[in-house]
Amino acid sequence: MFLVDFAPLVTRILAAALVGYLLGSIPFAYLVARLKGIDIFETGSRRAGTANVFWHVGRRRGMMVFACDVLKGAAAVYVAWMFGHHELLGLIAGGAAIAGHWKSIFTGFKGGDGMVVLVGVSLAYLNWFVFIGIIAGIVSVLLFRRSVFRSSIGIFGGFGLMLAANQLLSHRGWEYMLGLTALALVVVTHNILTNADHRPETVPPEIDPDLLIAEFPEVHSEAAELSEEAILRQVIPQDDEGESNQPSR
Repeated sequence: MFLVDFAPLVTRILAAALVGYLLGSIPFAYLVARLKGIDIFETGSRRAGTANVFWHVGRRRGMMVFACDVLKGAAAVYVAWMFGHHELLGLIAGGAAIAGHWKSIFTGFKGGDGMVVLVGVSLAYLNWFVFIGIIAGIVSVLLFRRSVFRSSIGIFGGFGLMLAANQLLSHRGWEYMLGLTALALVVVTHNILTNADHRPETVPPEIDPDLLIAEFPEVHSEAAELSEEAILRQVIPQDDEGESNQPSR
C-alpha cells in the first residue's frame, strides 16, 4: 500500500524537478545580450543575469531580462502544481529552476546567480507581497551598487521585508514560508561563495583599466628609481621639450 501511494509522488517530484530545471535553464540574459552582439560571459561580471545585462548591455534590455527570469521562476512552480497542488512540488520545481539558471544546459552549464528566479518562485506563493520585496531589494541594490555583494544584500533586505509583510498581514502559509526562506539562504550562500571568481558589474567609466598598474609592482620599483626630470623626459617627447625651451618671439 505504501509503495502504491509513494511511487506516483516520486514520479511527480522527478517531473517537477525536470520541468523546473529546463525552464530555469532558458538563458534569457545570454540571448538578449547576443541580440546586441555582446557575449554576456565575457562582459562585466561574466554572469548571465539581470544586473550584468542592465549595467553593460542596456537598461531596457536589463529590465526585459528581469521580467523573463521572474516569469520562468513562477512558471516552474505553476507547472509543478499541475501535477498535483502540492506545496512540496512547487518548491522542488522552484529550486530546480534556480539550479538551471546557475548551470544552464544551453550555455555549457554557465549562468547567473538566481536572485531574480527566486523572486519569480516567491511570486507564485506570495502574490502581491513580492512587490514589496522587489522595491526594497532594488533600493538596497542601488544603495550598495559598488559592492560585489549587492545582490545578496538586496535579497536579505527585500526577502526579509516580504516575509514579514506576509506574516503580519495574512497569517498563513508558514510551511512554504520556511521553504522559501531555505531557498533564499541557498541562493545567497551560492552568490557569496561564487562572487570571488567574478568581477563587479560596474566600473567607473572615467578610469581606463589599462592605466591601473597597482597589480604590477615592477612598474612601481622602476618609477621609484627615476628622478622627476627623467620621468618628464620619458613623458614629454624630445621635440616638444626642445620647442618648449625655446623663447617665444
